[in-house]
Amino acid sequence: MSRRTKRGRIGTILFFLPVLLLVVLVAYQIVATNTLQTGTLIVEAQSSSRYYTAMVLNVHVTIGGQAGSTPFTLTLTQGVYTVTFSEQKWYATPPAKSVTISAGKSTYAIGVYDPIVEFVSVSQDQFNTTQLSAKHGVTPVAWVNHSSGYETIDSQVTGRVIIPPLQNFTYVFQAAGTFLFSMPLVSTPSLVVNVS
Repeated sequence: MSRRTKRGRIGTILFFLPVLLLVVLVAYQIVATNTLQTGTLIVEAQSSSRYYTAMVLNVHVTIGGQAGSTPFTLTLTQGVYTVTFSEQKWYATPPAKSVTISAGKSTYAIGVYDPIVEFVSVSQDQFNTTQLSAKHGVTPVAWVNHSSGYETIDSQVTGRVIIPPLQNFTYVFQAAGTFLFSMPLVSTPSLVVNVS
């Protein structure tokens, strides 16, 4: 191979090397812009507002292998993530949420915890249970009249309540204690509600 041919090849390589480097840098910038940019994920949890004003809850969450307690803010590369909420006593756990993180944007994931309702069946002048537990300020207790006539319940916290046929009465206790419910028109066993 002659010197002229070697010089020609070296010259060609030296000419295309900056062009190749520029193409690699542009390609990297495109990839970095599309895949390495970050966004913010804000995770919160609250109780449902179905029975009372929604309350902020402090619960454990996991996102893509990372864990924290709500409210929780995390910077993530853009992509799709699954947010999993932990169990909380007295509440039904919300399903996991799939969130998409976009570059430079904030995304919210809110877990809504519905309180677990304690049901008491009232029919033929009697309760279906004599003991019940609830959490004050959280657990709705619902007395459901399954009979074709009116049913009456009585207690020191609710007073006398008349429940129409196939209707219900729901109450959320605002203080801890032990509360007795009776059916004043008949002599059936009372219902004791233990509220923590």
